[in-house]
Amino acid sequence: MDPYADIPNLKHLQALEAIAATHSITRACDHLNLSQPALTQGIAKVEAQLGVKLFNRRRGMVATEPGEIYLKRIGRGTHYLRRAGDYAARFADRPPPHLHRRFTLSQLRALIAVVEHESFRLGAQQLAVQQSTVHRSCRELEAQLTCALFERTSAGVKPTRQAVEFSRLTKLALGEFAQAQADIQGWKGSFAGRFAIGCLPLAKTSLLPRALMQLAEEYPMLDITVVDAPYADLSKALRHGDIDIIIGALRRALLPPELVQEELFVDPMIIVGRSGHPLLSGGPVTPGRLAANPWIAPRAGAPARDYFDGFYAALERPAGDAHPIETGSLTVLRGLLMNSDRLTIISARQVDYEIKLGLLSEIPYPLEGSERSIGITMREGWMPAVPQQRLLEHLRTIAAET
Repeated sequence: MDPYADIPNLKHLQALEAIAATHSITRACDHLNLSQPALTQGIAKVEAQLGVKLFNRRRGMVATEPGEIYLKRIGRGTHYLRRAGDYAARFADRPPPHLHRRFTLSQLRALIAVVEHESFRLGAQQLAVQQSTVHRSCRELEAQLTCALFERTSAGVKPTRQAVEFSRLTKLALGEFAQAQADIQGWKGSFAGRFAIGCLPLAKTSLLPRALMQLAEEYPMLDITVVDAPYADLSKALRHGDIDIIIGALRRALLPPELVQEELFVDPMIIVGRSGHPLLSGGPVTPGRLAANPWIAPRAGAPARDYFDGFYAALERPAGDAHPIETGSLTVLRGLLMNSDRLTIISARQVDYEIKLGLLSEIPYPLEGSERSIGITMREGWMPAVPQQRLLEHLRTIAAET
């Protein structure tokens, strides 16, 4: 399914922005070098598709309330499209002026599909069109950009580095254009659309489920998807517009470009073992007693891993001792802990349910400096729709209660 199939003609969207800026159809026609009948017809098509009037014709083409909502979102899309054009112009042989105005929707949809699949055949299947159609759209785009977007390899067609970044920016633009239609449906009182959430381990157990239950009650027609993956995959998906936010442990360093973070709360970690673990009896827990047990390490790259590595190294375990098992799966972690004397370092919130049921126990040993910031990661300048804003409010409220 192509999420961009219902986006209006990009020329029509440019016309809407020009009219909003000039308050005049005539001046907008001069600005875009379009005939008045073509521009008027374009506006009528968009308004018919949305089922609302975007301009008050009696007051000099002033945007109506839904018009302002729609144009604000379209402006976000144009921002990304302009960035895509500026980026492409850096590599083009003879870039024309106002490059971003020359792209067509079919060209951008074709490029995005081929880049994602690294295949013209699979890209055509996604768009439900002939492969020759996708080839033609991509060739037209290459001709406009005056630079190559694909290269032949032994494995087939591979997008160039420039094509990948250009595709990312145009994908963000089309995502905003698609969201503009959902914004209008929300103005009408029918909030729908898509909301994709990247979820890191800590948020899975209580924070996100509680917030989602509240959101689903308020907006039952909202299409909500939760993506569970390592941070590197989620941050890439966020930068490419495949997901809208990431919830979980924040990164103190090496935050990917164009992403921003909001802290919800600070979360300390604890040492956890099975219920009835030998360390729960026999006197105080000491570094020596901790060193005598096998361990489970957080996934490499996770914020908890840096702390674990320092703590584990300080235990001065004997040479030749078994290495820790590494996992980022809470299900695997739970099984290993419950069926062995292994220990791990983890947030108390992540195993709160297991501790309450008596399946796991906290090992009484202080972990100084183990606190992690938990929060929300977003694209810089992201403009959440009303349901998305409500989820952020729910998350902040729940975090303040914990």
